Amino acid sequence: MLLVLDVGNSQTSFGVYDQGKFIHHFRAETKSSRTAEEYAAYLLPLLQFHGLKHQWEGVAIASVVPLVNHSLKQFCRDFLKVEPFFVSSKCKLSFKCEVDRPEEVGADRLANAAYAVASLKNPAIVVDIGTTTNFDVVTTGPIYIGGAIIPGIRMGLESLGMKTAKLPIIDLEFPQKAIGRNTVDCIRVGVVLGYNALIDGLLERMTLELGSNPEVVLTGGLGGLLQPHLKTPSKWLPNLTLDGIVKIYETNRA
Repeated sequence: MLLVLDVGNSQTSFGVYDQGKFIHHFRAETKSSRTAEEYAAYLLPLLQFHGLKHQWEGVAIASVVPLVNHSLKQFCRDFLKVEPFFVSSKCKLSFKCEVDRPEEVGADRLANAAYAVASLKNPAIVVDIGTTTNFDVVTTGPIYIGGAIIPGIRMGLESLGMKTAKLPIIDLEFPQKAIGRNTVDCIRVGVVLGYNALIDGLLERMTLELGSNPEVVLTGGLGGLLQPHLKTPSKWLPNLTLDGIVKIYETNRA
């Protein structure tokens, strides 16, 4: 079996794959101070609870938090007895990376591009909604040509609550109307509905630049909340980044 980690700024997603098939998923808060022993104390009982006690074929990691990488490497070596594979621009990729500085492209964005190349009709745009929201664009070739990075929706809600004297931090919920009648509804309209319009607007501009209609997919923790309300035809694939990490791992193992 293969253990796959997508280490984001706020959360880490863990996926377990057996012979290339996704079988389990769970999340944890990303903590840069977590030690190898703390990873073991959290992960090993959880894996055993799900009956995942087999010897691990490998561990594949896409991390955008460099401070956690050493502890993860030690956990894999000491407790799983495998050498982890880290996704980076130095890996063998199934696509060309035609951006100004390929070494700056995040591992999660490379994974999204790998999935788009292998499983979507190109051109394609992956919208990954997490701590930040990333737009990753792949054209025929296949070529990764970049995209966009914007602050995440939770970041917007938290900033309103922390940077103002009277505005509260609210729960995420999609508003039913575009005109709020109270403070909470006004924030939901401004941040959540406004964010939806932002995504639609960027997708429209990117489509014009591409010159043809791309296949659009959303992923990330909040993709399922926003996708049903987009005007742009799209679908939500919650495990897309993990699947992309697997594809890069398999390309390099071969």
